[in-house]
Amino acid sequence: MSGTVNTSVEMANLALAHLKEAPIRDFDFSSVASRWFRNHYAAHRDAYLAMHDWDFATQLTRLPAEAGKPPFRWSYQYMKPADCLRIPQQSVNGEASGRIISFEVVGQRIMTDHPPPFPLRYVRRVTREAEFAPLFVHGFSLFLAAGCAHVITGKNSRAEALRLAAREAFDRAGSLDARQGTPLPMVDLEIITDR
Repeated sequence: MSGTVNTSVEMANLALAHLKEAPIRDFDFSSVASRWFRNHYAAHRDAYLAMHDWDFATQLTRLPAEAGKPPFRWSYQYMKPADCLRIPQQSVNGEASGRIISFEVVGQRIMTDHPPPFPLRYVRRVTREAEFAPLFVHGFSLFLAAGCAHVITGKNSRAEALRLAAREAFDRAGSLDARQGTPLPMVDLEIITDR
């Protein structure tokens, strides 16, 4: 699905529109807004991407095992892909009804007892704004606006209102995004009820 913006500057200008601020032409040093986006845009983008298993940011791959074995606990280790922002719950062959794969992320490696190749589903860094889904664009623009509101406008109340709007947009977009396809099974957690 194609998004509604093509560049990071267009994305930033959507955020500035929520603040009723003038648009910028580049992430340069010409204004407070352009400096803020120059310094914070990429970190905010990656954080927002990592918050949910966005369909457009989900990547599937099979990882080869590394030659060395983990020092203890696990039988195999795999190097995380360079563009990996988050690794959600995994199932055998990525099947919705498949057995859950136990794993642990240690630094840039995935430790597990699952033999190679490791079927990995992960949330990747997306740097081409044209790939962003429309609901992601809306929520992310509010998230950016909330992040820069106090610095650019000096108004705490505006920043707080935008944080609330960003949270609502994220919940709505995440809920709709999650309803596409067949969901992975819920994990049964053993919860101790008696103390």
